[in-house]
Amino acid sequence: MQARCEDEAQRFSFEAFTRHPFFTEVNRWIVERVICPGRRKIVDLGCGPGAVTKLIVERLGEDADNAEVIGIDPSQSALAKARAAIQSQWVRFVEGSAEWVSRLVSSADAVVFLNAIHLVPDKAQVMGEIRKALKPGGVFAFNTTFFNGAYVEGTSAFWRRWIVRAVQVLRERGLDVKHSAHAVAREFLTADQYADLCVQAGFARPSVEFVRIEMTPESLEDIGHFSLFIEGALPGVPLEQGADALHEGLRRAREETGVANVPRNWLECVAVAK
Repeated sequence: MQARCEDEAQRFSFEAFTRHPFFTEVNRWIVERVICPGRRKIVDLGCGPGAVTKLIVERLGEDADNAEVIGIDPSQSALAKARAAIQSQWVRFVEGSAEWVSRLVSSADAVVFLNAIHLVPDKAQVMGEIRKALKPGGVFAFNTTFFNGAYVEGTSAFWRRWIVRAVQVLRERGLDVKHSAHAVAREFLTADQYADLCVQAGFARPSVEFVRIEMTPESLEDIGHFSLFIEGALPGVPLEQGADALHEGLRRAREETGVANVPRNWLECVAVAK
């Protein structure tokens, strides 16, 4: 059973989406603003296979000799990939969870938590843990495109049409689904709600920016194969059937609208520990 669950998690993971160039761009946006001289102990929380860790090491450059970079992730397989990809005496990878990060590290200068905070059930608890892991004046930075506000003005009709067409596909195949046109957005926090949680956890109110990227047809297909997107768009539908329906629904929506690339916002937040 566990092996089956791990296989499903891999098949419907975020990994394919991370291979698109804009994904590196939105992560580099954070890294360039957070990694600087004087910040020596840096935590890459939810590091996965090490893509962001690599950006951090590149950003440190010659300063890496005086730094300590700690990648933390709950997945042993992801950590194995990270260790194979980044072999440096200044970098170490640790198995662990965001829910108890303060047990793994303390007095950090910076914690980056990129493209993962939307997966956390109790965001207030995790932000409190991150605050404990930081020294006063330390920096917590996170980003996500799964938030209420990700849709660029004028594009919501396309996203709604995509979901409506996917529901249509499911019904054609004999699957009844309770559909809400707002299902995807309903599950996500706004930028202000994230900022409020930071303040409650002991941070100064964060700086908040929206970075707009262009999603290509290929990246739309990949996001439609991601479990979180499937579950938000088509609640209660098995992942396999949901992914297939979203694939066909996307084809129909693009054919009807003539839309190719679709802009989308990334939320980028940087907060300083009091």
